[in-house]
Amino acid sequence: MSSTNGASGPEDPIKEYVDLAQRAYALRKYEDAVENYAKALEAFTEKHGENSPESADLLYKYGKALLENAISQNSALGKEPPAAEVDEDVAPADKEGKIIISGDGEDAQEEEESDEEMGEVIMEGQEAVKLGEVGDDGDEEDEDQEMGDAEPEDDFNAAWEVLDLARAFYEKGDNDDAKLKLAETYIALGDISLETEKFDQALSDYTSALKLKTELLPSSSRQIAEVHYKLTIVCDLTVGKLQEAITHAQAAKDSLEARLALLKEAQGKAGAPAEVAEPASGKGKESLGNKDQVQIAAMSKEELAAEIKDIEELKAEMTAKIDDLKQAPEERESAPDAANRALDELLGGPSGALNNLPVNDLTGMVKKKKAKPAANGDEPA
Repeated sequence: MSSTNGASGPEDPIKEYVDLAQRAYALRKYEDAVENYAKALEAFTEKHGENSPESADLLYKYGKALLENAISQNSALGKEPPAAEVDEDVAPADKEGKIIISGDGEDAQEEEESDEEMGEVIMEGQEAVKLGEVGDDGDEEDEDQEMGDAEPEDDFNAAWEVLDLARAFYEKGDNDDAKLKLAETYIALGDISLETEKFDQALSDYTSALKLKTELLPSSSRQIAEVHYKLTIVCDLTVGKLQEAITHAQAAKDSLEARLALLKEAQGKAGAPAEVAEPASGKGKESLGNKDQVQIAAMSKEELAAEIKDIEELKAEMTAKIDDLKQAPEERESAPDAANRALDELLGGPSGALNNLPVNDLTGMVKKKKAKPAANGDEPA
């Protein structure tokens, strides 16, 4: 598989590992993706040294692979069975939820093409958890065996550490691209907290992602709808956040309606001569919003019809979700309270009632052992 190009030869192993990881991720073979991303990071460390901010993109992808691997190994949280075959060019992130990010496939491909230019970062804590399978120390087999009992929690922890490191690098960037990647990293961190039922942390990370994206993207962006949808889920699972869940669900629906209006407008002009505007050269929401409109204008009739159908289905689902939330009780018990109530029902009554039950004196039934005679033969006192 190695290239014969001498100029790029030294980086061929890194690119090959990344290509293998990307292919495995697209096929939902997350364990293989984790292994190859780990090898790519190890190779980057050897070549570029430690703590290079340019490694942020690769860290993000590695963290996402760790997250998906943890989910796939947890039968209680697993989302979908492995697909028999997936086009390698299809964005693997599309499986994360019904509301997916528009244009993910192109973005993922562009990021993969730039992987060979990335620097590296030290993976000390992460390697202790996941990179043991890369080395050749015989003791690592025993470590891997011990890790097996702790999965998938260890994978979730490793994913958090890797993604948090990527977040730290992205926070140092001051351009729109870095800010959007930071928002995506916050979403991934929120997904970890949601899967591990750390709802307060998930709420914080999703909120940070929403703040960044609303500053940069138009309300019609599917990315805006996606974050509001994730906030709906976590608020619905958090005691006292029902009204916030309804607010975010309505915001997600409004975002979908805005995009649906743009799609239908483009569909009405599909037969007319194309008038595709050039992307704006500025920064922020105006530039990215113009880019979104350009992408919609460039869609074929079939693509427009397919996305319109998809958006209408999502809108119907959000409408149903809003109705369900509005019918939910305002005050819902917390998880500990629910557990206590279930225990009370199992015991046949409130646990406090056990304190009122009559207590039988059983001291008369206890057989006392005779005292041993003293060593001098005297009777005990």
